Amino acid sequence: MGAINSCCIPRHLDSDNSSTKRIKGHKRNLSAAFNMSAVLEGDLGQNLLNINYATAEELMTLPGINRSTAQEIIEYRRKIGGFKKIEDVALVSGVGAVKLSLIRDEITLSMKRQGSTGPSTEENSPTGSRSDISFKSETSRKSNGKINLNSANVFQLMKVKGIGQVLAENIVTYRDKKGRFKTLEDLIKVKGIGPNLLNAIRNQLSLDETESSNNTQPNGYVPADGESSGNTPVPPKTSNNGHAHNNCRILSTSTENMLDILEPIIKSGSRPKVIPFNFKHKNRSVVRLASWNVERFDEEKANNIGVREVICMTILENGFGIVAFQELADENGLQKICDELNSPSIPHVKRWTGKRGAWKCVVSKATGRMYRSMEYNGFLYDTSQGIALSSSAVLEKPNKSTKDFVRRPFIGIFKVKRFDCVMASVHLKATGLDNEDLDRLQAEIDKVPKVVSAIEEHYPGEKDIIFLGDFNLEPDQTDFDCLRERGYMNTIPLGAFTNISNKNMKGSRTYDHIWLTKETRNVASGNSGVVREGLTNPLIPNGWSWGGVVSDHCPVWVELYTGKDLDKADLSIGAEAIKFTLGTEG
Repeated sequence: MGAINSCCIPRHLDSDNSSTKRIKGHKRNLSAAFNMSAVLEGDLGQNLLNINYATAEELMTLPGINRSTAQEIIEYRRKIGGFKKIEDVALVSGVGAVKLSLIRDEITLSMKRQGSTGPSTEENSPTGSRSDISFKSETSRKSNGKINLNSANVFQLMKVKGIGQVLAENIVTYRDKKGRFKTLEDLIKVKGIGPNLLNAIRNQLSLDETESSNNTQPNGYVPADGESSGNTPVPPKTSNNGHAHNNCRILSTSTENMLDILEPIIKSGSRPKVIPFNFKHKNRSVVRLASWNVERFDEEKANNIGVREVICMTILENGFGIVAFQELADENGLQKICDELNSPSIPHVKRWTGKRGAWKCVVSKATGRMYRSMEYNGFLYDTSQGIALSSSAVLEKPNKSTKDFVRRPFIGIFKVKRFDCVMASVHLKATGLDNEDLDRLQAEIDKVPKVVSAIEEHYPGEKDIIFLGDFNLEPDQTDFDCLRERGYMNTIPLGAFTNISNKNMKGSRTYDHIWLTKETRNVASGNSGVVREGLTNPLIPNGWSWGGVVSDHCPVWVELYTGKDLDKADLSIGAEAIKFTLGTEG
């Protein structure tokens, strides 16, 4: 499902804030998870954010609202069962009267229907979840008063006498998985609905869409090829003053139709001019291993076309074979990237002339926590390069041992043609403001050699153990002497910064590393680097403007020969059986 953010375009700010002019329709800052499908589903004039339905990402589009304050708003909203008046928002910790005055003109307690001036009759949601958002489609309720089974959301289905919240959610879940209902009798297949209930509610439901005034499917259903949700051409919508909204074409929310509208914006974003990689160095086959912290990456962020384009094109343009991803915020976002690579829908990805690959991905179970959510780790790999994942697992510890890592390493056992290796993707503890957590980071770094020992004990004779990820510290620090003493060396060139922002595109820190043993360096081609080009896109918000970066980290990579393996270790044993004993037992 796409993100449902405010249907607006952010205003541009000049250096002199006092002289800034508000452009019509330019309302709010947008998060990187902003999905342009919302523009197609809504009326550009109805762009106030409903404070009772907004998610954390949407609340962060308001002036002065960061993630912490957004979560405080959601928690307070849940506690009181929804805001009854705008002034109540000032009672939230971190808001107050001053900050409320900044956002007051951009929030509302009511939902407005397209073409309507009255408020929505939906109940205020205390949950703040995305499924609670009720953008009313004109296809959901017909002039005969029936609810359209194929377009109504949970709240609209709950208006049917006999359907409560649980059944409404079951209907939407079934429809999302199986596609549209072809007959009302299909409702029997939904958990909780039997023949008697169906007979009681069928007169309140409809499958007919010929009276609908647009083709929007608010719950994510995309009509199949040749399928139509209406037989009559739809005229432009008109507002109460009789003027057509020519700036808002109402179409299906399929990617293909979105791209028709967004084509001028997408074309304005250029990709670096590259020669497709031939996967060889000095006439020998090579593979490029990469690491990328993608900054709170979840399914909602992956739904942003610009985000998907940047990640997919960066992988293709640089010839990556295996990518270790850190800071995944859910288990589903990485699959979106994998799907786009295998079945491209975005113009730049579709037009790629080099090798496309055949991609697979694996996502770990939760490795630990990041701010107010669990964090996951993942590997994306191209099987067409002869890459196979034998096994993967989050590094475990004894039940009674002390806590070892804030986010535990994710281990992947890979075979690339004749070369095999163990890859450990890590995201170590950040140092915090004023380095107050530097001691905790040092403690984690000190445990990395013990992880090496655990892997070596599990795979006797294996020398190709690669550590890569976000180490949150410069590699030349003495803190990493414990790795250097074991023969490890960071392959990212000294002085090559790995952070990036729109304010500092050149970077200032080298926190992302790839550490190789001396044995693995014997099969390294000598090529490695940091990708800094092509990491922005016109569809990724940047504060009050566009053209933001996809993450505050750049991907880093190293190139290895795949023609032979210099050790004789047996990697057929599953990684999940690695015994990792740290801390004090008792």
